[in-house]
Amino acid sequence: MKNLESKIFDGLNFILSIMQGKLSILYQKSFLLENIDKFILFFLLLTFVVSTFGSTNMIGAVSIFVPILVVLKVLITKDEKIELEYCNFYLLLYLFICFISNITSTLIFKSFYGFSKTFVYIMFYFALCQFFKTNKKYFNIILVVISALICIESLLGIFQNAIGLENISTWQDTSYVNQEDILTRVYGTLKPYNPNLFAGFLIGGFPSLLAILALNLKNKKHIKSIISFAFILIGMLTIFLTGCRGAYVALLSIIIGVIIASYNIIFSDIKTDKMKKIWLALFILFFIGGILFLAFNHGILQRILSIFIMRGDSSTSFRMNVYNSSLEMFKDNWLFGIGVGNKVFREIYGLYMLSGFDALSSYCIYLEMAVESGIFSLLAYILFVFSLFKSAISKFFKSNEYVTKIVMFVSFISMVSLLIHGIVDTIYFRPQIQYLYWTMAAILMVIVKEEKVTEDENT
Repeated sequence: MKNLESKIFDGLNFILSIMQGKLSILYQKSFLLENIDKFILFFLLLTFVVSTFGSTNMIGAVSIFVPILVVLKVLITKDEKIELEYCNFYLLLYLFICFISNITSTLIFKSFYGFSKTFVYIMFYFALCQFFKTNKKYFNIILVVISALICIESLLGIFQNAIGLENISTWQDTSYVNQEDILTRVYGTLKPYNPNLFAGFLIGGFPSLLAILALNLKNKKHIKSIISFAFILIGMLTIFLTGCRGAYVALLSIIIGVIIASYNIIFSDIKTDKMKKIWLALFILFFIGGILFLAFNHGILQRILSIFIMRGDSSTSFRMNVYNSSLEMFKDNWLFGIGVGNKVFREIYGLYMLSGFDALSSYCIYLEMAVESGIFSLLAYILFVFSLFKSAISKFFKSNEYVTKIVMFVSFISMVSLLIHGIVDTIYFRPQIQYLYWTMAAILMVIVKEEKVTEDENT
């Protein structure tokens, strides 16, 4: 299989080299092409910026320039080659199965709309994998921009809470909560206005703040480190103010990840007694501070505790009813699913839903994938994530390079937190989350691949 794959890509790269030889003259005669890397970076960063206020169509219109420009760069730049990591094979398989689901759907035109969005997101990821191979220097810029957007949105969220804005929908059950403990759920500027979407965006971008803090600490920039830490606390507070319980669990996964990663760096890499004592003191201080924070914020504490009352909370009960209906849909369409996208889901769901429990999606990304494109698409996607994460974890604990470990951890934990949030919500499929998620996936893939090549060379 590997030999066949190698021959296929050798053939593709041979054809590509011929095209590059004929088109390379354009590289020296065009301002755009000579600075194409900067233009790609510009549209990538602009995608993140537009995600904070733009519509789906606006975000898509900006983001599409990234894969277009990367393809153009590959065609005109000598020595650019197409490669396929084994992790990405599973992702291509997932995309292929989604295509099969699309053409076998009874609602093929509506399914095509959903498939086209999936195709764009995954091509965006592959484009970034190609782009980052020779542009790892841009990782810091990307993390800084994401961090800045998270800071701005967090401050806006706190402002929304301070002015006591009214809920724009009935997102929480307050029947068992004291009036003074009802949480004002903030939703930022992301469209459509939704606390869960806002929380997902904050969760996905929050690890970038941790990277900025870690890099400032390494460079002994104490003032910037204090400011970074302050914004980390502000970001965490805003996540709590969204009232999104899935985000609470995802935030817990980030905190656990930070504890494990920092322990490894301090006790395995740095190994100084002073840093070990500082780490232990900060861990105890953070733990006590967290308990005190929840003790004095009854609204947030009540929201957290509502996770455990199951059917006693109407929102949870609603989701459980949707899960049951979605499982019935999956049982009847387990092989190739009903077709891709929420437009198809809305049409078919009406045949299965319990009266009064209409839904836009299954409220679980894994169940959604299985319903839309069948069991094998879900398995292919899980294999992609598992193989990437397995390699990343292995490389993290083997690497001794501080900056590499920080960037690797941030991209890894960003993906993990969004996938955990996705267990109880489907905001993952929103473009604001998708572009953030696939950017982190591409960063992680390129770092893992680079570390693997270095390891092979040293063997």
